[in-house]
Amino acid sequence: MIEEYVPDGCASLWVVFGERGFFSTAEDYVLSDDVETFPPHPADPRALEGLGRRLYDLALADGHEEVARALTYAFGEATCPECEKCFSVVGQVVACSS
Repeated sequence: MIEEYVPDGCASLWVVFGERGFFSTAEDYVLSDDVETFPPHPADPRALEGLGRRLYDLALADGHEEVARALTYAFGEATCPECEKCFSVVGQVVACSS
């Protein structure tokens, strides 16, 4: 999953969950193997609430531990490579889709 976001006052950035790991970057990582990346901050599974909790529990109940782990990143925070502010990944998804 690759999503492009624009946190308040920052340039576009990419949050990546996939074969190359979990990270955020301000560059189109697909075009280069030499981009600066920032590790995301996963949510504590015990602190998940609402939809995050439900999806996490369903993934575990169905034996999809890798999906459950990825959900902790989706409901966690990422760092903007330009201003170095942390932002909620799911919060930006919601903001960009409304």
